[in-house]
Amino acid sequence: MTSIACDPVAPRWHRFSSAVGEHVLIVPHSRVFDLSDDLASRFDLRPDELDALCVTLARPTGGEVSLDEIPEPKPQSISLNVSSSCNLTCRYCYAARGSFEGRQSSAMSWSTAKAAIDRLLEQAAPERPITIGFLGGEPFVNRSLIHRCVDYAANQGACRALDVRFSVTTNGTLLDASDRELLRSHRFAVTVSLDGDSELQDRQRPSAGIRPASWSAAVEHVVELLAEPGRAHLSARATVTRFAFQVGERLEALASLGFSEIGFSPLRVAPADAGPFEDSDWPLYLVSLTDAARSETKRLRRGEPIRLSNLLIALRQIHAGASSPYPCGAGGGYFSVAADGRWYACHRAIGDPAYELGNNAGLDAELRRDFVAARHVHAQTSCRVCWARYLCSGGCHQEARTRTTASCDFIRGWLEFALETYCELEPEFWSGDGPWPAARNRGALA
Repeated sequence: MTSIACDPVAPRWHRFSSAVGEHVLIVPHSRVFDLSDDLASRFDLRPDELDALCVTLARPTGGEVSLDEIPEPKPQSISLNVSSSCNLTCRYCYAARGSFEGRQSSAMSWSTAKAAIDRLLEQAAPERPITIGFLGGEPFVNRSLIHRCVDYAANQGACRALDVRFSVTTNGTLLDASDRELLRSHRFAVTVSLDGDSELQDRQRPSAGIRPASWSAAVEHVVELLAEPGRAHLSARATVTRFAFQVGERLEALASLGFSEIGFSPLRVAPADAGPFEDSDWPLYLVSLTDAARSETKRLRRGEPIRLSNLLIALRQIHAGASSPYPCGAGGGYFSVAADGRWYACHRAIGDPAYELGNNAGLDAELRRDFVAARHVHAQTSCRVCWARYLCSGGCHQEARTRTTASCDFIRGWLEFALETYCELEPEFWSGDGPWPAARNRGALA
């Protein structure tokens, strides 16, 4: 296994304060420690004296591996781009409604989908869950292929004693009774793209000249599944443009439909009239997101669950000591299969030669190794000396070209807020009941 060394001047620790005291984040392996007043003062005024301590605290322990390593895991999940069209006309769609600006002109065939599934099941680590996802365009434009793929993969998994799971990202407007039953009957992660509320949804995600409007159509077809999800796990994902932040209001609108997990994604790459963020927008979005997160924390203290998945994910990562040189599994354990059977490192890069790493006949090991090595956080000039490098991990590969100081300051500001919130939550919250492991990623240094 090859590696890329950390920059010798990269910070090993990051000091922060919360309402309950002084703390330090040991950057490698994301370890959080409470500090006595004396030690906090030494970190702030005489940090060189503590360098040896930080080196010790940053060493891998247990099953942890060096963050310098470039992993080459077996493919463990794929997404099938089953549709090249969509019934909505979202201006900001990265896939151009599934056509990828002409690079994917037809829907996926059964023979291509079967070959991709067979390749994944043959190569994946059998002791770990295997995930097959469905994307588009709108995947349910090609519902017959989704149903056939799920039936085939589930049967193959059962015959081989494999834990096969599924995922789909859908606008929800086309779901019929047979689709809902399919989703209920399997371990399906269902992400519904809804921007909420009705006025904003219909403006940002307009229907392609048909009625009803996208909000009412999605509500009509998704609410039944929310009421009776079966084995499916549903979440909502909202795109935030520079024209409308309003995170708290949109969160409530989507929660009113029955969603218990709702995530918000700022628009970074899109035509100017679609509203991609500009540098001046990031501080405003941070205020909107943290205001919503504070309200969710109050809910948590009342014994109610967090609905804002941005906050939930951040707290889980900190609690687990999450620390990675990669933001996702692109090109590592995850690949996206185009309609013609070519394998790409990311579903947002269909047709991009820089992301093409093989096809249904096999992966190109050298191309894959080069792709992953070039995207290690230690290889990113603007990331390698940032204190947030193993929590942010450089962000989405596809969006890296839009990275600016302002957007990175947003990430650092959000992570600082999440660290403070983590430390301010009462110890009994981390009892292990609910979505948290029993062990807490927090110690004390005196």
